[in-house]
Amino acid sequence: MMTFVAALLSGLFWLGGTGLHPVAALTWFAPVPLLLASTRVRPRTALCATALAWTIGQGNILGYFLGTLRLPVPVVAGVVLLGLGLAAGTVLLARVLLLRGRPVLAVLAVPSLWVLGEYAASRVLPDGAWWNLAYTQADIRPVIQLTSLTGVWGVTYLLLAVPIALAALRTRPRPALTCLLALLLSAGGWSAWSLSRSPDPAEPLTVGLVALRQPEDGLPLDEPPGRDLLARYAPRVAGLVARGARVVVLPEKVFAVTDATLPLLVDALEQSRAQVVVGAVLRRSGTASNVALVLNPDGTVTTYQKQHLIPGLEDWLTPGDDDVVVDGRFGVAICKDLDFPGLVRRYRARGASVLLVPALDFTSDGWLHARMALVRGVESGLTVVRAAASGRLTVTDPAGRTLGEATAGDAELLVSAAPTTGRETVYSRTGDWFPFLSLILLVVSIVGTRRRSRPLGVGEPTTDALRVRVPEVVEEA
Repeated sequence: MMTFVAALLSGLFWLGGTGLHPVAALTWFAPVPLLLASTRVRPRTALCATALAWTIGQGNILGYFLGTLRLPVPVVAGVVLLGLGLAAGTVLLARVLLLRGRPVLAVLAVPSLWVLGEYAASRVLPDGAWWNLAYTQADIRPVIQLTSLTGVWGVTYLLLAVPIALAALRTRPRPALTCLLALLLSAGGWSAWSLSRSPDPAEPLTVGLVALRQPEDGLPLDEPPGRDLLARYAPRVAGLVARGARVVVLPEKVFAVTDATLPLLVDALEQSRAQVVVGAVLRRSGTASNVALVLNPDGTVTTYQKQHLIPGLEDWLTPGDDDVVVDGRFGVAICKDLDFPGLVRRYRARGASVLLVPALDFTSDGWLHARMALVRGVESGLTVVRAAASGRLTVTDPAGRTLGEATAGDAELLVSAAPTTGRETVYSRTGDWFPFLSLILLVVSIVGTRRRSRPLGVGEPTTDALRVRVPEVVEEA
């Protein structure tokens, strides 16, 4: 019964602490009940409890996968099983090390299993680093500063290491507390230093964003609905420029254009004092591309073609393969491109300090996808200007501050003094070094399961300690 209660509690914590609208504090405590219960029961029971907890926790995301993204059932099952495998592996590996009296190894090495699972998924699956626990902390600026050092992988590591340390406090309080304090002081020190770096006030930028209601795949400009939408956008863009905006960003796939209708778009939205970025579906030579058109003040048009398309929903589009930097500091990307940390690092390496991002989103995932963009900015030290047609309009700085935000749907946003200088980060220069460190730690933890220090409870003949040792004795027998 206590094991069932532990599974229920962990499941509810995962339900509230993950998904599209997570409660950040719950994510830290989700594994704790399972970890505490696992040292009192047989491995099979711990595995079943973890499966139950993870299944409960996935209840907040299955509707999004199946209904909104329309993913095939086998794909959704694979994603759920991946998470279950990482959760079960984490609980069982921590259980063995805790029972064998190796709490330090459990705290410092076991989280690497989850980190490696997330990293492998980002490299193998077509969604990049979309599937990651770190985004649950996107609104907690002191935590998310760690991404400028380790990428999202370091935050995931911390989200598992802290619960394991809390669980280890019950049986080995002194080494567990030492590990916990070391982790918190190290991460806290980096965070304090990172937050103390004030944005460079030089060359502040005023940016405008506007998003009107639209269909998902753009309105053709050679048809009345498309021309009507263009007529409604034109005064909104001009109004933002009149109020000081030097860059205006519109959403993804607002219009469908061809070489014949593109001049209509330029004539209506081109501004002599500002750059206007508008998402469109460009049809040319029998193909269609998801593009961001940068309408420059001199009348020229710079075209960026979306590189990472949504599987299943955008198979009819042709992906691009080139990064685009305008005026030496404005990188251009589209929506899902920001799910890939490597793309943003490339832009930073080319000198971009601001990302201009037309986006779409699916309403329910507006907060999550906007915060993923925020994290990309902290990782690589850029300001991110992102306008989503069915999500959020956001402007975030390299320190993770949200400088302006509005919910899409006939909305506009004007933000002054957005930083344009960017900042150098360890992650932007070194890339994904933390998963390789995690691989070493995982090997060490596996080796540690084959070695035994002082058995748990020896020298501490309490009823509680004896009760903890029973499952280990049964398992060995």
